Amino acid sequence: MIGKLAGRRVAALSVGVGAVLALTAGAAQAAAPVPFTLTDTVDQTPVRHFTTTGGALCPAGIFTDDVLVQAFPRSESARSGGGNVLIRSHYTCADGSGTFDALKHIQLTFTETGFTGVGPVQILGGTGRYEGIVGHAVGVGATDFDTGLGGGTTTGFVQL
Repeated sequence: MIGKLAGRRVAALSVGVGAVLALTAGAAQAAAPVPFTLTDTVDQTPVRHFTTTGGALCPAGIFTDDVLVQAFPRSESARSGGGNVLIRSHYTCADGSGTFDALKHIQLTFTETGFTGVGPVQILGGTGRYEGIVGHAVGVGATDFDTGLGGGTTTGFVQL
């Protein structure tokens, strides 16, 4: 009787250990995060350009921005300080390897000649080589109202 009970416990333990190993095997095989830096240029034209370093993303391409939310204080005096924007950016690689999307939550600070911005960035999927890509980063940038020129640098990690 004790032998049967011990055998059942060993069998149950073996099944449990096997399940844990199966679950952790997938996690162990997940791709390691890869660092990247993306630099974009905003020049008030419909076609905006980006370049990257680090090898995780394509070297260059074009992108579009869709401002989803704008949140600014109501009074003019408070508005002069800044505000927040939520932007969805769609990046298309010039080498044809695919596209990827980012969600940017940027806190703006107005200056005498334009604004600066900083905030978290999420990489949220794509097509082609970037299907299933995820990542996180921090974006920093600025725009000059007089020239209409701006740009930024996004630095972070992605997993393909």
